[in-house]
Amino acid sequence: MGGISSCKFSFSISRIRPGWMEITVIRTSALICTLVLILFLSSCALPGNVAPVPDAASPTAVSEKPSATTDQPVVTEAPELGSTQISKTDGMTLVFVPTGNFTMGSDSSSFANERPAHTVFLDSYWIDQTEVTNAMFSTFVDQSGYQTDAEKIGSSYVYNPDSGSSGLVQGADWQHPLGPDSSLLDLNDHPVVHVSWNDSQAYCEWAGRRLPTEAEWEKAARGTDGRTFPWGNDFNGTLLNSADVNLGAGRGNSSFDDDFQLTSPVGNYPLGISPYGALDMAGNAWEWVNDWVDEAYYQNPPSSNPGGPTSGIYHVVRGGSWHDPQDGQRVTYRGWASPDDRDITLGFRCALSK
Repeated sequence: MGGISSCKFSFSISRIRPGWMEITVIRTSALICTLVLILFLSSCALPGNVAPVPDAASPTAVSEKPSATTDQPVVTEAPELGSTQISKTDGMTLVFVPTGNFTMGSDSSSFANERPAHTVFLDSYWIDQTEVTNAMFSTFVDQSGYQTDAEKIGSSYVYNPDSGSSGLVQGADWQHPLGPDSSLLDLNDHPVVHVSWNDSQAYCEWAGRRLPTEAEWEKAARGTDGRTFPWGNDFNGTLLNSADVNLGAGRGNSSFDDDFQLTSPVGNYPLGISPYGALDMAGNAWEWVNDWVDEAYYQNPPSSNPGGPTSGIYHVVRGGSWHDPQDGQRVTYRGWASPDDRDITLGFRCALSK
């Protein structure tokens, strides 16, 4: 297809964010008035007037006041595993990933660019719980006037379920995912697609966030136990939107039916949740990350907060899509595409430094 290059597999689609109480004190020399006033003020401290203390085990409290530099909520307690916050800019729920080590890569992969498995330390961060939706992206475009690369170029790559192939379609873009005569009707809660790395970066910046690094994406997807898929080590086609019986042209896995031929609503497979509460980390749409690609990067990577190569030709995409089979859905699988590539499988999510 018109975007993703990858570790090739047989039927990849690839080419591949106390109220104040006023008290008027009447001055008087009478001692009795003073005593009455003292008693009145003391009653304000009775237990019935004390604000409840938040439960320490409850999710992180978030104030309604935006920060000075972004339109993000201000976290008023130390976040922990299970904490969430909601972006005031686009309404996205973010999940918290704590500081610590995790295993990145896979020694058992047949693809050299995933080897060797190695320990990586990451500072804590937040990541979008789902992929950015069409509704969210529409708000971004309405407020910023942004035009995507597909709109500027005038075309994008679209999948034909009858032939099982993909081709460049004039007039296809994020608002017209199947071509100029299509629309986003009933797709507001689906991931936005036909977006390039450039488009994704622009959205995250507008939302006061950023694209995740490749290491951040992988930790959010697999946790610290080295699992193969967000939910565990065994593939289950009912826990994600992947290449199933609905794909068409006899190309999908007929053993599974995920109810969708193309994209599905974000968060549609809650049992496929990652250890940190992120959804759709496998399937639905490929997700751009910030890193440039270097197939040999794992041979001598930084051990702490790796950010990828400083330059390159292609950016990494992660997570597989509705078009990809089991192998492409592994949390260690690495694909890549040019910064201006766009097609019907490419989406994204954002991240936020703590």
